[in-house]
Amino acid sequence: MNISKEEQQRKEFREILFELSASLEILKSAPERSQIYRRLEKLYYSEKEEDRFRHFYSDIFSVVSQIQQGDKPGSLDILGQNLLEIRQGYRALNVDKAGVRIDISDSIRKLYDHISLDIARMGYSDAADRRISQEEAIRNLKNSVNVIQKDADKISKDIASAKSQIEHFEERMKDTQKDYIAILGIFAAIVITFTSGITFATSVLNNIHKASIFRLIGITALIGLVLINMLYGLFYYIDRITRIDKKRRDVPVIIANVILSAIIVIVGIMWYSHHT
Repeated sequence: MNISKEEQQRKEFREILFELSASLEILKSAPERSQIYRRLEKLYYSEKEEDRFRHFYSDIFSVVSQIQQGDKPGSLDILGQNLLEIRQGYRALNVDKAGVRIDISDSIRKLYDHISLDIARMGYSDAADRRISQEEAIRNLKNSVNVIQKDADKISKDIASAKSQIEHFEERMKDTQKDYIAILGIFAAIVITFTSGITFATSVLNNIHKASIFRLIGITALIGLVLINMLYGLFYYIDRITRIDKKRRDVPVIIANVILSAIIVIVGIMWYSHHT
């Protein structure tokens, strides 16, 4: 077969398929159907059997692919429907120049089978692609959910860490306030002690020549007892505010009270014995 003629036949074959995929109206009337039948007979039939056209599967694949991808107007469903109608409606009515009846029923049947097979293959491929796309979308969604979950966990940890830091800061603020109170209390105690001590020392020194030794020692011990207990009370109050541990440490002040009280009692006894 001449190559140029074959190329022309293949081009005509593709054009017929594109036209059949464009609309169902192309086979609506008898004249239109007859025109399509004649074009197919002219394409497939030859007086010499060896010269008869056999369509290429590559051409079918090219046409179906272009229609499916939208490169050419038309629909694969319309193409399949029109080919089914041609297969069912075609009748060998025409004859060639030698009076031999032209019958391309086998060629039409093969064309319908090949087109149907390729359309089914395209549909299956599209379904598989959609399934793969859906699976990919589900995987992407799961990955997004995992990322969001990780971010949420990180945010939760950050919030917990921030809360812990705030609580720690509040505790330090409380401790700082306690430290301020302790410092002010100690300062006040020192001021009171020195003020009282200086006042007492001044009074004693100013009147030392007027009082007896017993009275001087007794009054000194009494004032010391008062100052010690007053300072102890102030420090105890500060300790109650600033310390978590509420255990009392009374041993030193008890010892001081015992000693000073003993001094006062001894001096009193000695003064009494001296005047009797």
